[in-house]
Amino acid sequence: MVSAIVFLGIQSCTKKDVNELTEFDINYSNELTIPSTSFTTVTVPVDISTPEFATNISSNSSSNKTTTDLITEIKLTKFNISTSSGNLDFLKSVTIYIKASGLSETQVATKSNIPAGSTSVSADLKDVNIKDYITKDKVSFRASFLFQTTGSSSMNLKMDETVRVKATILK
Repeated sequence: MVSAIVFLGIQSCTKKDVNELTEFDINYSNELTIPSTSFTTVTVPVDISTPEFATNISSNSSSNKTTTDLITEIKLTKFNISTSSGNLDFLKSVTIYIKASGLSETQVATKSNIPAGSTSVSADLKDVNIKDYITKDKVSFRASFLFQTTGSSSMNLKMDETVRVKATILK
């Protein structure tokens, strides 16, 4: 009886059809210009969108031995905002949304209480699965800024994002 149980236990271990999973990161970087005319008010949010950019999800999936239809989840793990000229003292807060053709936008990050003198901040990420967006060919971000001060010149911001992709590996 014991040998039969051991035999069945060994058989169940060797015959399991477990799908192999993979996780990989994709890094994106884009720029956003806040025109000087946007700095005229500190009480109303100003919305500015990035240009659309390619997600490159098909090539990234292929190089990680999977396909887009085998992706189960994609979440942001990093969203940094920085400037190379001056600091971010003009910002009171920012809320970031992801957009893609055929989908309604979704909030993915926010940052309030930006420390004085900062040239870079890490946004607080929302725990949302953005698979439907990143599996599109192109996406963009909309940033809703609330300013602390008015300004007279435009400001260029760099946004660096990392997404973590979870998928099943092709057999």
